[in-house]
Amino acid sequence: MGICGRLPYNRRMARDRQLILNRYRPIGEAKAGGFGTVRVAWDTRIQRKVAIKCIELDEVDAARAALPGANAVAQRAPQHEPLPWEDDPVFNDADEAEGDATSVFDLVGDGPLVHSLAHVPGLDEARTAAMLSDASIVAVYDFEVQESTAYLIMEYVEGVTLTELLHRHADRLTLDVVAAVFASVSHALEVAHANQVLHLDIKPDNVLINHQGQVKVTDFGLATLADASGYGAAGGGTIGYMPLEQMRQENLDVRCDEWALASLTYEMLAGENPFLAPDLERAEAVIEDAELVLPSLCWDELDPAVDDVIFFALDPDREERYATVADFAEELEPFLGDPKRGVRELSVIVGHADDEEEEETETAPPVPYVPLRERITPLQRTVAAHAAGALGSGAVAFVAFANLPQTSGFANPLFWGLFALVTLAGALKPHLGALLAYFALSAALIAGNAPAAGCVLLAATAAWWYFTGRLGDADANATLVPPLAGAFGCNQLTPLVAGFCLPPARAFGALAFSLVVSVMLAACGSHSLLGWDALTNWQFSAGLDVQASIGSLLMQPALWCIVISWIAATGALSAFRLRPTRAFAVLGTLVASALLLAGIVLAAWVASGQATWMPSFNNLVFTLVPIVAMLLMCVLVPEPDYYEEDYEGEA
Repeated sequence: MGICGRLPYNRRMARDRQLILNRYRPIGEAKAGGFGTVRVAWDTRIQRKVAIKCIELDEVDAARAALPGANAVAQRAPQHEPLPWEDDPVFNDADEAEGDATSVFDLVGDGPLVHSLAHVPGLDEARTAAMLSDASIVAVYDFEVQESTAYLIMEYVEGVTLTELLHRHADRLTLDVVAAVFASVSHALEVAHANQVLHLDIKPDNVLINHQGQVKVTDFGLATLADASGYGAAGGGTIGYMPLEQMRQENLDVRCDEWALASLTYEMLAGENPFLAPDLERAEAVIEDAELVLPSLCWDELDPAVDDVIFFALDPDREERYATVADFAEELEPFLGDPKRGVRELSVIVGHADDEEEEETETAPPVPYVPLRERITPLQRTVAAHAAGALGSGAVAFVAFANLPQTSGFANPLFWGLFALVTLAGALKPHLGALLAYFALSAALIAGNAPAAGCVLLAATAAWWYFTGRLGDADANATLVPPLAGAFGCNQLTPLVAGFCLPPARAFGALAFSLVVSVMLAACGSHSLLGWDALTNWQFSAGLDVQASIGSLLMQPALWCIVISWIAATGALSAFRLRPTRAFAVLGTLVASALLLAGIVLAAWVASGQATWMPSFNNLVFTLVPIVAMLLMCVLVPEPDYYEEDYEGEA
């Protein structure tokens, strides 16, 4: 639901080509990852940053990912947090059926399709990481294939990598910091191993630290599932952080990740990685013949017994290492510092790193600005629609109950009770609030010696609500513009809102009813269709003959000039809005504005007896203000997809 809930002419037209998967706006490059490039993007639906690994597929993999039925075998994977409503499969079935992107997030089963898709680069990473729900592991939200590119949507960790920390802030490293990093990485590996997952690429680049000092493991691009015997297939890796068995492409088990963790920990303690080499052959030799500096010699407060623990985990022969990462952690952690204190220190270090980076990049191009229209969420639009319904219904109810003899008087509890009831109805269901408010205004007119006018408004309200008003909140909000905007002389906003927010048939229905309301309110004192001056006329004058005023208004040719311009403006703007793009919204608003200006010019010419075309200053100003307001609203017009779910929810 929304203030502007209209059905697009073509649900899949005029997409924003700047968005990835019609949802994610790129705002920067993060790094090169396994199989592809990682980009930082803004999720325009749920308003958060994400990291997207973009993987170019060859023709065979792209064809496999596009096979019919790929969506049919997709299931939801475990999440670190509840799925946002727009990501839930219940809401996405219709969109997936459109075929814009093939979702293969969590394939299960043994069918031929699953076997063929299993070789798509990045899919194994998505499936594997999705199995691991833990605060120490970067979350994977989705995996989709569009044309020849696969997209892995991941949690964005704003901070630094362990590599950056070691290179730029080695002087701030303490045993508490080492303890915090080791505890998180070892825990992440324990979670992975408990799920039969081997990471196979533990290194500083794949350890991220956020602003809260929280450490997370990322990039399961080489990860593999261990078989029943505890072994998995050997993959690639990074020289300096992979043991001999991984270099030799032997079967791997959890001790492979243990060695990598020990290498990473040794680097933090000793300040260097002695296992780095230009190629695999020399890397093997370095591991077999390494002469290592004792870590305890690098720290005055480090117990020498720590050396044996680390060297045990770094043994070239995996049979000589600890059986599990948990065993390694249990032996090493007592020698390190306080992980909780280390987290606090990491938070300070990351903040300092960000400050330095800002100083270094003061002259760098700014990060692309995310437009406001893409930062307004569906929930915020729904809240705005209901707030408008409450405000409009409350305004009409206030006038109605203030002029009913039985409820008038601010000391009357019945006045406040009924006013609150109608306002609440408008907040919950704007169309219901509008119905009750206009019924109350009809009763006030009938009780105020204008029975004919009251009956006309009562019948018009019932007809409008039955045929169009109950179809959506946008219909109700469009008809609440006269009492709200008209209260301050800006009733020219009425045809603009009706045409902007509703398709033609419903726009004309809303306009017809709004004209009836506008005439009734104008007859209460202002005698102008452009506004009813609420500050002066909210309470009906004792000697006011509303019905006579209505008759007098309807006899004025100038009023009909305004009415004709409203009808033309509503029709033109609504027709332009059938193409739901910002360009057509602006163009339609300009055309409608020209028609409204023509209306007041013609009205001035008729009212002056053809003496002048110049409208009064007030009429000109209070026509231009709504026009400018509507043009500003065009800035917030999103692309077609923005409306789809809202309209379906309304109908």
